[in-house]
Amino acid sequence: MLTIGEVAKKVEISIGAIRFYERKGLLKPAARNEQNNRLYLEEDLNWLVFIKCLRETGMSVEDIKKYYDQVNEGTSTLKERTKLIEDQKQKLLNDIEEKKRSLFIWITNWSAIIVEKIINISLVQ
Repeated sequence: MLTIGEVAKKVEISIGAIRFYERKGLLKPAARNEQNNRLYLEEDLNWLVFIKCLRETGMSVEDIKKYYDQVNEGTSTLKERTKLIEDQKQKLLNDIEEKKRSLFIWITNWSAIIVEKIINISLVQ
């Protein structure tokens, strides 16, 4: 079993984040030792890695909770879980396209400004 500090280090998240996920019901309550310290299994560590990945995609805590609850309901929710992941994938793809458009506009505007400055410098000399 791993302490909360060991898990935090391995998953590269804060101890506070682990406690937060536990409070929000994204992680089953940890076992406790004689000193009342939280203890986690390897499967908890693996689930935290998955939560971290989902959060990095921008998935909300609420949607991760929904996914977690569906996992605990069993294979009958596989279709719903797949849809949650697919929806998140589409949100990411849409976000990427929006960022590409923004970047294109930014580059176009700055290019125009730079060309204008070069022309103005040339005219002054």
